Amino acid sequence: MTVQDKTVYERVQYVYCRNGNMFMNCRAQKAATKTIPDAWICLQKAEILKDRTRSNFSDIEIRCSNDLIFFEKRVGESIVGVATEVFEPGAFELWFLKTILDNGDLSFSERSPGKFKDLAVDFTKIFETTIRNSARVDRWEEGREAFIENVQFFTSRQLPIEAVLPAFPCKTQNRDKAQEGKPDMGEELALQRIIDFVQAVNSIYAPGMKFYIVSDGHVFSDCIGVDDNVVDTYTAQLIQMYERMKPAGFDGICFKGLNDCFKSTSKDIINAVLKDIDIDHHLETMVDEETDLNRKILMFGCDDNDNLLREQIKTPGHSRLFLYRGFNKFMSEDLSQTDAAQKLSGKKFKKLISLVSYEMIRRNDAYSNLVELVFPFHLRFSIHAHPNSGPKFGIRLLDPEICTTGCHNQDEEDRLLHIPTPWHNAVFKVSDAPKLIVSPAKLSQEYDNDETYTGGWDHKQRCFVYTRKN
Repeated sequence: MTVQDKTVYERVQYVYCRNGNMFMNCRAQKAATKTIPDAWICLQKAEILKDRTRSNFSDIEIRCSNDLIFFEKRVGESIVGVATEVFEPGAFELWFLKTILDNGDLSFSERSPGKFKDLAVDFTKIFETTIRNSARVDRWEEGREAFIENVQFFTSRQLPIEAVLPAFPCKTQNRDKAQEGKPDMGEELALQRIIDFVQAVNSIYAPGMKFYIVSDGHVFSDCIGVDDNVVDTYTAQLIQMYERMKPAGFDGICFKGLNDCFKSTSKDIINAVLKDIDIDHHLETMVDEETDLNRKILMFGCDDNDNLLREQIKTPGHSRLFLYRGFNKFMSEDLSQTDAAQKLSGKKFKKLISLVSYEMIRRNDAYSNLVELVFPFHLRFSIHAHPNSGPKFGIRLLDPEICTTGCHNQDEEDRLLHIPTPWHNAVFKVSDAPKLIVSPAKLSQEYDNDETYTGGWDHKQRCFVYTRKN
């Protein structure tokens, strides 16, 4: 897919919430060219553009200064806004920015007077001693203060601490890795770990915590050989599992996805703009029309590195080259049982994997950019093995106190930024193993062939259960 020279994301310089006197909160994006105080001065000098307020965007007010354009919407007693560089917005850009203002979590009150760092530090101690992932090369000491400052955004407003985690896409279709396509004990363990973490926070901080699971299933489903309706079913079953598991009165986990981020009653406005835009589908999957439109919007609005990425993966020693090679290896394994793998020659399959891996990285970057716009002030958690210097912080969903990750090598995990997840593995209960084993499902073949064990897949417990014979 080819996108325009500059996407909307690349034009955005600030995301904010304000009253008539000040920014109550403002995030400067990487494209920002001014300080936040200078951006406020620009806003004060900006003139309302009457001719831009069309019927389809009647609730959006547009102000223009010499250096910035401000797109704003009133939410209660405050105003949420996105400031961009000066450019001529078309129908797509206006629709995209309106949708971010409609669906983004942008409206927060101003800071309260007082000292709130102690509360942020207490939260941080819970995070770093429970759910945080420690990579081999870990720079948590560099990122810890930035993490605390991010938490203070919420504690200083005496609001629930909000975090966002792109995760829980769907089960891999590779049955050497996952036994079934449904959420199983792996997802149950992961959800319980998040629930325990949130409850620990709630016990020391009265406003509590909101943990957003933002599924990336529809971002990648067509790249991993999974139909869109399968993602929908998996997500529905995951939410049902959570509803069964959660303690009475607990509402600490919220679920969103790509389609929620682009929820709109006015998409007909952009159909003409996107009708000739094709998104790259390298595998044969059943795609939902609405979901595929949202994938187009994602890439047309948030892709920011196509040309740069092409150069990076050609540069010897570049970290993105290593990431690309890692994706190649991972996707080669993940797609080994697809029809494409069976039909294509080894050379053509290798070429397919190269195309899919490249597309996966692009989409991952674009979705990260979208999450940044929709959740601009939130703690950014990741299931990848980040060094924890910020702005993203790695978490381990499968508790090492009760789980051991069989068939996984942490050096390889860290190099590929991949922590074992429930959707690429199965859980094994083995009578003489001190912990649950999280491993690709093909490990069951070893136990099945070992005459000293009896057992197999337990549908009720949704895991493999093996007992050593007496």
